[in-house]
Amino acid sequence: MSMFARRTTVPAPSGYSVIDEAMAIRGEIDSRGTVRVDGRVEGRTHHADTIIIGATGTIVGDIAAREVIVAGAIQGNVVAEGRVEVQASAKVHGDVRANGMFLHEGGVVHGHVTVGEDGDGTAVATDVPRLELRTVHALKG
Repeated sequence: MSMFARRTTVPAPSGYSVIDEAMAIRGEIDSRGTVRVDGRVEGRTHHADTIIIGATGTIVGDIAAREVIVAGAIQGNVVAEGRVEVQASAKVHGDVRANGMFLHEGGVVHGHVTVGEDGDGTAVATDVPRLELRTVHALKG
């Protein structure tokens, strides 16, 4: 193989967009890449491959993505083809439907949660009107 021979390249993943904490957007997100929200986004529906909501971020509206990681707040329903990760500082007010879910201790979900798939490809429903995990420390004296 020659040093200057053409190589087949794997396409780079689609873009990475950031909405920083000094920014507020009214409108919908539509991206094939990753979107990180540290500010505020308000719109009817938001679509991306991966949506990351930082600790200072808020999304108002429904979310559809392959993966959603939330440390801030979501006010709307979430549908993920892959997984949803609700970190300790997160507050989700809406229904969550995903093939996998990771709920950190302290994370809050107010809504119905549907996780996984049945053998026939339909989602397995687990209705949880309010799911809250909190750490309780007791001092012995």
